[in-house]
Amino acid sequence: MAAAQAARPYQVVVWGASGFTGKLVCEHIAKDYQGRITWAIAGRDQRKLEQVRADLVKINPACKEVPILVADAYDSAAVGKVLSQTKVVLATAGPFQKYGNTVVEQSVAQGTHYCDITGEVPWVKRSMEKHHKEAEAKGVKVVHCCGYDSVPADLGTLLVVDHCQKKLGKKVDRVYTLVGPSNGAVSGGTIASAMMTVANESFNELGDISSNAYYLAGLYGGKGTAKPAPTRPTFIEPAQSWAGPFVMEGVNGRIVQASAALATQPYGSDFKYIEMMSMGSGWSGWTWANLASFGTALLGLSFALPPTRALLTKVLPAPGQGPDEQKRTTGFWNHYMYAVTEEPSGGKPTVVKGHVGDKRDPGYWSTSRMLLEAGLCLALDQANGSRKGGVLTPASAMGMALVDRLRAAGFTWEVLEGDKAAAK
Repeated sequence: MAAAQAARPYQVVVWGASGFTGKLVCEHIAKDYQGRITWAIAGRDQRKLEQVRADLVKINPACKEVPILVADAYDSAAVGKVLSQTKVVLATAGPFQKYGNTVVEQSVAQGTHYCDITGEVPWVKRSMEKHHKEAEAKGVKVVHCCGYDSVPADLGTLLVVDHCQKKLGKKVDRVYTLVGPSNGAVSGGTIASAMMTVANESFNELGDISSNAYYLAGLYGGKGTAKPAPTRPTFIEPAQSWAGPFVMEGVNGRIVQASAALATQPYGSDFKYIEMMSMGSGWSGWTWANLASFGTALLGLSFALPPTRALLTKVLPAPGQGPDEQKRTTGFWNHYMYAVTEEPSGGKPTVVKGHVGDKRDPGYWSTSRMLLEAGLCLALDQANGSRKGGVLTPASAMGMALVDRLRAAGFTWEVLEGDKAAAK
């Protein structure tokens, strides 16, 4: 497959380039990679794509030669023709359960690596069930969740697990991820995807996501005693902090456990992952953790009930809308990981602390750059990652090679410290 891909005219095609995130991916390329990679923009509307290219020329005049490829997301032949011309497709057009099926199918059929920014976990599961074996046999990497969902969680966990294994020679019993101070805005596309998932999936399916830590990992043989992160206020001993539920844990936690199941070197004998929001210590931390629990429950109920869901669609941003440039460039986010090593009975574990973050908006500036660097990792660093093909996670498909790319792009990805601690 590598020889066939080498003959293709493009290393990367941005699919859905006229959408909000698609435009941001193109802007990153125009600023930092134009002339260094071969690429094209793709979507269903020629006129909108021409406007995207005109806007890119204002950033970098060399973009006037960027090719435009046109195909409707429901036209298999047309999509296949586009994807047959590139090593990697960066899919940005969501909701993916509505617009993504043909693109994934044709990626596998054409032998084209695929990355997207979905957070639609039931759709990811169906993709794994349908395409993993064929993609694995062909050496095609289909990688979902390459944005803020779930690169920080997935590769942040890999960062501290890798440190424990290589520097300390130890397996990891569990990793806590605490979401720290952040400032970001949400777009209409993200809201539409979440609402469509809640509206279309059965109660049992949604319940399985929220209660089964191995919802995705089980497809790869993952099993153990792990439970999803608590929805109640919880004191995290290694961090000495109270924590409340984080709304994206239902995506990130399932991806991390899938990575653990796909890892050629096991994270631990019975690896557990807990992701929550850091609320601080003392009575104030406890109070904020309770408020976070209440707010998360209220948000979930609002999305679940059709009347409130319909009301929210009228007042929240619509698809195609998102934060302006000032909000994207002045936002920030921080995640702190605490890896607790696996020890013999009675042994005192080591706690290794890590930090990942960015000084830009998580949902859009960071997401669009993460997706681009993931795609370039597949296009240019194919030898990296623990798996050579299949429907994969960011950690299993690209591993520490993607961490290196993200560091070079200005993200923080660091191990802060390791010490002995009583971990509960």
